[in-house]
Amino acid sequence: MPTERDSREVVEGLLLRPFWRDLPLPVLVITGAPAGRAGQLAERFNGRLPYAKPVEGAHRSLADLVDGLAGPKGALGGNRVRNTLLPAPRFPLTEFVLWAWAQRAKERRPEQWPQGERWPPVPDSRHGQEELKQRFSARFGVRPSLKADSRKRWAAGDFLVRAAVFFVPVATVLAWWLDAGITDLIPLAPGLLALLLGAGAIGLQAVRYIRGSAFSRWFRRHRYEDLRRKVGDSRQAYALQLMNAPEARIELLLVYAMLEDLRQAYRKWPRIPWPSWGRGLYALLVLNTADQWHARFLEVYQEVLHDTGIVPPLLVIAEDPGQPALTGQPGRTRAGEQPRTVADDVELWRSRVALRGPEPRLPLASDKLRLTEPYRPRLGKVRVRAVGYWLAMLALLLAPPLAVYGSNWFGCGPGMMRAEQQCVGLGDDLAEIAPHPVLLPILERIKQQNADIDTRQRVITVFYLGPLTTSHPGDDQVGGSAGELSGIAARQGAYNRLGSWQIKVELANAGQSFRYAKFAADMIRQRAAGDPDVAGVIGLAWSRTETQDAIRVLGDAHIPMLSTTNSADKTPLVYNDRPSPYFFRMAAPNSAQARAFELWLAHGLPGRKPVDPRRVAVLVESDAEDHELYSEDLAEGLAKGPYGSAKPYRFANQDELADKVQLACQEHAEVLLYTGRATFLNTVADTREHQCPDNVQILAGDDVTEKLVELLGREDFTNKPAISFVALNDMRQGQGANRTQTEIESWIESAKAKGVSRVHAWLGYDALLAVTSALNKIKASDVDESVNIAESVAYNLRGLGVDGLIQGASGKFYFSEDAESHSALPRGLWLFSTDPAAGSTANGVVSQGGCTVDEKAPGTAELEVKCSFG
Repeated sequence: MPTERDSREVVEGLLLRPFWRDLPLPVLVITGAPAGRAGQLAERFNGRLPYAKPVEGAHRSLADLVDGLAGPKGALGGNRVRNTLLPAPRFPLTEFVLWAWAQRAKERRPEQWPQGERWPPVPDSRHGQEELKQRFSARFGVRPSLKADSRKRWAAGDFLVRAAVFFVPVATVLAWWLDAGITDLIPLAPGLLALLLGAGAIGLQAVRYIRGSAFSRWFRRHRYEDLRRKVGDSRQAYALQLMNAPEARIELLLVYAMLEDLRQAYRKWPRIPWPSWGRGLYALLVLNTADQWHARFLEVYQEVLHDTGIVPPLLVIAEDPGQPALTGQPGRTRAGEQPRTVADDVELWRSRVALRGPEPRLPLASDKLRLTEPYRPRLGKVRVRAVGYWLAMLALLLAPPLAVYGSNWFGCGPGMMRAEQQCVGLGDDLAEIAPHPVLLPILERIKQQNADIDTRQRVITVFYLGPLTTSHPGDDQVGGSAGELSGIAARQGAYNRLGSWQIKVELANAGQSFRYAKFAADMIRQRAAGDPDVAGVIGLAWSRTETQDAIRVLGDAHIPMLSTTNSADKTPLVYNDRPSPYFFRMAAPNSAQARAFELWLAHGLPGRKPVDPRRVAVLVESDAEDHELYSEDLAEGLAKGPYGSAKPYRFANQDELADKVQLACQEHAEVLLYTGRATFLNTVADTREHQCPDNVQILAGDDVTEKLVELLGREDFTNKPAISFVALNDMRQGQGANRTQTEIESWIESAKAKGVSRVHAWLGYDALLAVTSALNKIKASDVDESVNIAESVAYNLRGLGVDGLIQGASGKFYFSEDAESHSALPRGLWLFSTDPAAGSTANGVVSQGGCTVDEKAPGTAELEVKCSFG
């Protein structure tokens, strides 16, 4: 004989929902049962799933019964599954049909209804449509709905989350996609765009779901054609149509709408993470056919299933004590066969449904039921499924923003983000920044100087913006950063010791090759917003498009910038080829350097006669991303003068460079004019040495100066090719040629700093010297503490030193009074060459002359370059 199980295990098996494919559910009719038998079978599941057990004799009509099940306060819509946080099913379609049907009652006729018009009015009645429009807004509007019904408030939160899970990832990805084009105009565009798009879409979706309008198109497509909403009909016109429909037809539509609402609540949307994915149990309805409206519901329920083919996620257990015990059972037991259990009957029903379609009623003899105590449903998998759903929701909400912007928020501290194994942006925690080891003693000394500030005085903030970290070992940029920071720190210490206003230096890491200068500038802009004590930014040493982006950000924020060795004339041209008025250059621009090339070539390089332009090969570096400005800008400056006919040879890497040098020599070039970065200088020298005639010389720009210092100091650099170059400082001078340089050297020695570029140190010192000189002019005016220091510094830098030159480490200088172009003048350019004499053991440089760069006329941006040779 088959093993008997508790019949509630069979019910539990029916209620447990498969993850992928929903199965048809029967109407279990308990025949010949004593009163309350169906309730005993179902009561243990109450509170664990959408559950309803209407009271017998409590309803006056089928519509009244459906209202108790799926109306605004219906039982099925009010049951929340314990320990899952899953929302109860909502019944917007059912509520609309119930509301429309209820309007036909005589007591719902308006007091001022026009004489001669019947109630309910005909569907095309203008008065009727206006009346129902007002009633619809009062009943289904978002605000009245949320005020009147706490369930709607829960639903509102639920649908906000549902919509957010879909639209937050979409908006985030869209914002990321648009980032490059929009953030030039609005620095916070990605986050703002994601917020606006997400909030708008979420709000719109939530309103549609709360009001039920998201599902209302079902009324145009359901199976009962005479009850469909016609194309073009308003909601009030459709409500009038339902008010005039026969009651029997409305009963069908009510039950059909209720089942469709349940189906939507359990529908596994393929693209949207609906709570239906987390529902592990079907809904459960307990009826008693002794009640005429319960019986009527079962009749209509069966008719709807037959007419529409809908497969509702609802298990119905009906008690029918008057029905003979074996009537309608799925096959009698043959002679000699073992009696079937309840589980056998259910399996047989499911097999027949799979073959022939829905057969909703499954009669079960009450004497087959087995109820044993204690019995507890084993629903652990249901909770796991619900928790899995919420985890998926959380992942969808958090993963896209974290993937796109998470590095901005985590891992590197506030104001920083992780990029290429670097923490870039604005920060003061050296452990988080993890600077290059060469910079660490300098930065620790600056941190100590910041801590020693006299806080009784007004503290003025100056930002350093440059590369503090590298993603490439042995990179050439670290020496420049070490120099700039040393010069800035030396001036900070000297100024703070005066006992008046104090300078605080904050650090903004632009990362390898200034690739994240714009992000660092964004962080400075945010930090400076509303702070009147910010004076400016020093650094921005490389001529790249990323530096231009940073200049635009800081210029828009009216923060003055003082660049050290950034020499490209294009760099400040960030407003349709017009310069930022907040950009101040400490070094001579490339146009002046190009003019020095022309004068030197026309005079003749060391030991040579003047060079024909056709014998000059201009080696131009152009990176794959077209971000490099220095080389192209220097070549363009040369192209505007008498050597404009010199042939350019473009390269993007050292292999291409070697090929171009070889080609230039084959084409009888006598001078290789190298305009690229110092990174590839070895390639130029080596290729020239082994692939070119002895008479070919190398002429290079200022960027190679520090690299040559390094090469000349190496014992293995024995070939000593003839390299002539333009420098921004006098390499013959010993360290400490003037008192300010001596001050810088003392600071470098006390900080035990190594690998410091002296020209960067001098220009860094002079940049902060210019700022402090502007601050002295501001202090002299007895300025109020609320005055914006940055604006005042920018104003006082223009024309600074015109009445008396500033005595700096790089020499005496002033800033032009020109309204837009601001370069420190006069500037020196020194002309050097290495000593290639045969048998020479001295790795030094030989002076070949010098140039002076100054304004042609006071207050103008036009420069004049004068050179002397020998």
